[in-house]
Amino acid sequence: MDQIIVGVDRTDTAHRAAFAASDLAACSGANLHLVTCIRDSAPYEGANRKDTRKIDSIAEAEVFLRRLKESLPNTQVTTSVSLAEPAVGLCDEAIRLQASVIVVGNRRVRGPGRVLGSIASDVARRADCHVLIANTTGDR
Repeated sequence: MDQIIVGVDRTDTAHRAAFAASDLAACSGANLHLVTCIRDSAPYEGANRKDTRKIDSIAEAEVFLRRLKESLPNTQVTTSVSLAEPAVGLCDEAIRLQASVIVVGNRRVRGPGRVLGSIASDVARRADCHVLIANTTGDR
């Protein structure tokens, strides 16, 4: 197990999933790769004018990832920002990095979300590698 990818956003669920993935990476000696996906639909305005909203969204995501990375106990942590839908972005990163595992939280995996779909179930359907759905609800 060389690469573990975890999908994160600014929710408590994702924060807990990041720590679960961090523990897994520490136990296995793997690199941990944090991925956040931003879905900014603002169009680019052409070659002469930069879309500052898109640039600001990416910069904010990079700051978020850096802060989360600094809060994790692992020293082998890399990050990336994806402009794709979450399941697509996570699976694309897993392919690019030849990851062994994608870790996602279990928010909305229960109840109606289970039937209607969730990021975790979308990742599980798409991934070419193992998918670990971390228990992030606090329910034991």
